[in-house]
Amino acid sequence: MKDYLKSFTTSEAMVQVIKVGLIGVVNTVVSLALFNIMLVLLGGKEDRSDGFDPRVFTAVAVAFALTTLLSYALNRRWTFELDVTGGSRAETVKFFAINGIALAVTQIVVTGGDALWGPWSPTELNIAYIGAAALIILPKFAGYRDVVFRRALDTRADAMNSNH
Repeated sequence: MKDYLKSFTTSEAMVQVIKVGLIGVVNTVVSLALFNIMLVLLGGKEDRSDGFDPRVFTAVAVAFALTTLLSYALNRRWTFELDVTGGSRAETVKFFAINGIALAVTQIVVTGGDALWGPWSPTELNIAYIGAAALIILPKFAGYRDVVFRRALDTRADAMNSNH
């Protein structure tokens, strides 16, 4: 475990964390825009007798799903410097599975918080959305590096070592 945690302190890992973070900022801005557009398109407040607002749930899900596609392309190409067209089906499934977990955390923070302590204003919903994004960034990085792109990174490293 100690060696694994140490792997996050290498210069390569630090650069990757910064890149994932920058992509996270871009994705969060795009996702927030989509989230707010969806809230407007879905109309006024729903009946909240049970505290749950399906508009908030749907807006989070749609925004998150659309920006996951952008995140995959940017992380594969820029963060991990892999050819965009080289992804396998298993890699894509793993990426979406990790983002499915991240979506669940985001739903718990935003929709759950709105249901328990709301109804929240649009500003409060946006703050919760940003908070959720901050909460999931490092676990997503670990998942991308160690689960999603590990095989492609190892293959690239082996190819580079055999050329030297």
